[in-house]
Amino acid sequence: MAEDKFENAVITKLQDEGWDYRKDLSNKNTDVLYQHWRDIINRNNRIKLDNKLLSDDEFQSLVTELNKNKTPYDSQLMLAGAGGIGTIPLMRDDGSQLEIEIFYGDEVAGGRSQYEVVNQITFDKLPFTLSKKRRVDILLLINGLPVAHIEEKDESLQNQWNAFEQFQKYAGDGMYEGLFSFVQVQFILSQHSAHYFARPKNPTAEAYNKDFVFGWRDNHGADITDTMEFIHQVIDIPALHRLVTVNMIPDAANDNLMVMRSYQIQATRAILDRMKQMNANNFVEKGGGYIWHTTGSGKTVTSFKVAQLLASMPKVRNVLFVVDRVDLVNQTFENFKAYAYTTFKKRIKVVNGHQLKRELSRNDASHIYLITVQGLDKAVKSGKFTSDDRMVILMDEAHRSASGDSVKRIKTALPNTTWFGFTGTPNFYSDEINDVTTSKNISTHDIFGPRLHRYTIKDAIGDGNVLGFDVTYYQSQAEIDKQDDLTEQELEKELYTSLPYRQSVVQDIVDHWQDTSAGPIEMGVRKPNQFQGIFAVSGKQAVAAYYNLFRKLAPNLRVAMTYSRDEDNGAGTSNLQQSLKDAMENYSEFYGTQNFLESNDPERLYLNDLSKRIARKKPYNRNNDQDRLDLIIVSDQLLTGFDSKYLNIIYMDKILKEGMLIQAMSRTNRTINRNAKPHGKVRFYRKGEVMEENVKRALVIYTKGGNDSASDSEKDPDESEQQDLFNKKILAPKPATQIEKLAPQIKRLKELSGDDFSQIPRSEKEKQEFVTLGAEINHKVQRLIQGGYVIGTEVDRLDQNGKETGEKITLPITNVDEFSAFQARLNDVNETLPDEIKVNLSHIKISIQAYANEIIDYDALVDLLNQYIDVTIEENRKSVEDHIVSMDENGRNEINEVLDGIEDGTYQKHFDTESLKATRKKIRSNQEELKIRRWSADKNYNGNIIYEAYELYLPSVGLNDNPKLNDKLQEIETKENIGFFETADFEDELMKLYESLSNNQYLGE
Repeated sequence: MAEDKFENAVITKLQDEGWDYRKDLSNKNTDVLYQHWRDIINRNNRIKLDNKLLSDDEFQSLVTELNKNKTPYDSQLMLAGAGGIGTIPLMRDDGSQLEIEIFYGDEVAGGRSQYEVVNQITFDKLPFTLSKKRRVDILLLINGLPVAHIEEKDESLQNQWNAFEQFQKYAGDGMYEGLFSFVQVQFILSQHSAHYFARPKNPTAEAYNKDFVFGWRDNHGADITDTMEFIHQVIDIPALHRLVTVNMIPDAANDNLMVMRSYQIQATRAILDRMKQMNANNFVEKGGGYIWHTTGSGKTVTSFKVAQLLASMPKVRNVLFVVDRVDLVNQTFENFKAYAYTTFKKRIKVVNGHQLKRELSRNDASHIYLITVQGLDKAVKSGKFTSDDRMVILMDEAHRSASGDSVKRIKTALPNTTWFGFTGTPNFYSDEINDVTTSKNISTHDIFGPRLHRYTIKDAIGDGNVLGFDVTYYQSQAEIDKQDDLTEQELEKELYTSLPYRQSVVQDIVDHWQDTSAGPIEMGVRKPNQFQGIFAVSGKQAVAAYYNLFRKLAPNLRVAMTYSRDEDNGAGTSNLQQSLKDAMENYSEFYGTQNFLESNDPERLYLNDLSKRIARKKPYNRNNDQDRLDLIIVSDQLLTGFDSKYLNIIYMDKILKEGMLIQAMSRTNRTINRNAKPHGKVRFYRKGEVMEENVKRALVIYTKGGNDSASDSEKDPDESEQQDLFNKKILAPKPATQIEKLAPQIKRLKELSGDDFSQIPRSEKEKQEFVTLGAEINHKVQRLIQGGYVIGTEVDRLDQNGKETGEKITLPITNVDEFSAFQARLNDVNETLPDEIKVNLSHIKISIQAYANEIIDYDALVDLLNQYIDVTIEENRKSVEDHIVSMDENGRNEINEVLDGIEDGTYQKHFDTESLKATRKKIRSNQEELKIRRWSADKNYNGNIIYEAYELYLPSVGLNDNPKLNDKLQEIETKENIGFFETADFEDELMKLYESLSNNQYLGE
């Protein structure tokens, strides 16, 4: 289906869903939408305006206020306003001040809300682009504000990521300013795929992250790929209105905007519907239900939104958000404050039992109170704490937070309170039918009531919301020697606490740290220290002992330690307290922080700083290496409820199982660049066979699920839950398996470009095949390397059952230089393809520029060229050509011209590094002029004036900041008689030419 026909079909479907298609406003420029918005403001604020329409100056002052919105976060706050009404301040011409109403968040599909569709709107005043005309596909207007932007692609011509990059380009052009700063959500639609994402805060590659582009699952967990059904479920009027209001989360900590995923939205609705049902029946059920959303799927966001909406319900007096650790209370409080609108922040408070009693006696607006289950239970046990108010308890980490006795006491003291639980790892009864064996004698269902929504680790990995796991096991020689002769207790006492054992563990971590923490290979270089780790050990004594060992054996590794007063002390309590104090002082001295020991709450402040540093949150989000923390040693802290996409490995010298094991492993599986972090890594140091079985059992439990109640075991199992657990998405495939699949594909790449990747494929068809396949192989090899494989090494081939055969295999790319040559050729070939079929290789292009002098040994190149000057024979020339294979095509062409110059006698004097760079620069300048003149001749333009304009071009500098080039282009367009409708294409093509030339200037400057 052609794009225009598909667009018409989308508009028709939107009309069926209640949207009003404004043909009279479509195919116009943005001025028309500004005037339309002005008309709506005048109508909706008629009484406030005292029937006096806005003057031009007054309207312009409103537009000026809009221009203050620099990010979608800013505009979301303006939409939210206060009391569900978004407003803008206005000083009238007569000096009176008003709050002009622009949005009605609570009036969904009714009241003063007006829903319209426009298409093919032209932007002809964009500030950051040479192109004077940009046209967008569809905008959805609520009260005249464009809150959603839709781009469609005919999937037979282009894939969805073309639209994603198109959005990014629009952002870079400065499209989302003024009235269009209100675009909250962007949609990518084609006939059989549909995705949405919150508009990013800026056009950088980091902000436009494909990991935050979501598909939609229906209430039963089925993927919705039919676009018309997607429109019905997601973009109909009430759904879209809720999406850009209720389902948006402002993230103040990152100046960002988040949109809830489908399962978060559905879980929120399930809880609200459950409450509405109780309210309608005037009946309070204590067991409201529980939400099973796997660890890493955003439970904090969901629970905050639920808490906020419940606190806003008329019949709910207050919401208690209960966790089981003090540090999680404070962490949750920081997150909730970051997600709350300004008007709601004061209604979120951390309390202890005494404070809660005092707060509940106040008769003001409903609040969200954060408290530990221990603190709440202690207040109840004192006998002085009861309340008949209609309240809701939301319990985080519900699988462990609610012990039977404490829950009974609290339920008795708070009889009109309904409980909802959130957990990534519920407690189940064993389930023989599904082969799920657990150690639990009470289920999450028993405490909280029915399961309201489920989103398992299998769902999340399938959606790309979290990563699978790359699990390895290390066994020290000391353990091998003793494990058969000692009991479990003896092993702990004589082996696991011994110095030789702990030294071997530390040494293993140190030996592999550089590869574990580094980023992907780009042009032969892996950027170090891109990731961090957690080391979970057995008890506080082990934390302190390992910390001291790391400081002694690995002083260059930045290591911190922490444990809480809630953890078991065991023997040597005073020494352990001193160890933590010493660690805190070391940390403060190294990073220059405040002295935590001088504060009223040193443990909380210290842990808060540690958590922010390893998660790279403000103020440690500036990519400043001085802020870096490499490894945190813990016993129990941070193994639940802590999220950081920069954490890629957890080392475990302790035995865990079932929910706690999945919780700990899941610290590593937050998504970031998949080349850099394809899986979350987990490495076990004790009882490998036991832990391998524990991992398997835990994953079975939390993908298939168990029984909520005894009667559940009588149900027939769902067929989808019988699928094999161990597929490539949940556990990382072994390196041998990956190499077996890569080998024939790499062989095909070498058929297209030579065994050393030195050739450009001949036909466009072969070039396209090379780029398409090559981009995929680059990703897969990067992921193989990030999993620990070292290019050039051999591994054991596996049989069909995954057992080692003894036969060795290796990746057909045998060294880093060859991989660099492959990446350089991939970039070269991609640059020759038409724009519509190019692959996004910006990461490789940037690396070529950043590491240009490091791709090859430049001193060795000078020596080889001088040898060719001395003895001009074919063997010496080939030595140079072999040495420069990993350069890009332009660089190789420059060196080949030097070689030709040596042959014809142009260059007879030996080179040094500087003279070679100067020679290359001169050659490059000549080549650039030739390319410009060829381009001009092909387009029938005057080559002289096009070359003169290039002299004014400044890389990475916008046209607004380069008035000389701007004036020159105006002159060219006049002299060459380029028509108004052709200027945008001319300027786009010319700037692409200039950019391609400037990308080759990084050497010799």
